[in-house]
Amino acid sequence: MKNNEFIRGKVPITKEEVRAISLNKLNLKNAKTFIDVGAGTGSVSIEAALTYDNLKVIAIERNDVAIDLINQNVNKFNLSNIEVIKDYAPIDLDVKADGIFLGGTGNNLEEIIKWSKDLLIPGGRLVANFILIDNFYDTLDLLKKYNFVNIDVSQLSINKLEKLGSRDYFKPHNPIFIISCEKGAEREDDK
Repeated sequence: MKNNEFIRGKVPITKEEVRAISLNKLNLKNAKTFIDVGAGTGSVSIEAALTYDNLKVIAIERNDVAIDLINQNVNKFNLSNIEVIKDYAPIDLDVKADGIFLGGTGNNLEEIIKWSKDLLIPGGRLVANFILIDNFYDTLDLLKKYNFVNIDVSQLSINKLEKLGSRDYFKPHNPIFIISCEKGAEREDDK
């Protein structure tokens, strides 16, 4: 989906190129439940819900302005398979997830990683995006600490063609770190 298809405001959006790669790494084709943490404008949730109409999507966001944007986008696309929750993860959920996307974690990174592991089914996928290298390294360390497997990291740099006077140039966007991994089988030391 193009970014301009979404109702947007001053809330950050996961850009279309990053969203495409992140959703691909989540591998939601046969998934039943997907959780989007720090959903922002809801772009990841909306695209997942539109692409997979049998998927139950839970979008968690704490910011009132962002919640309003998510709800506007849910209405715009007439989606009935998204539940929007205004809260600060981790929260109590009575579901098991096939995939979890971390778009924002606030100051609860370790708690959210542990919570995600508890909510994911074995083999369930976790994908996280970061622009700050410190957050990337912290997450990588925590995923190893909590025995996530098949950890894959990509660093994505996007440049978009824009006008500069009468000419064109490629305007760089912030590089994005994309981490994807899976919940492995439970081990005795995980309990």
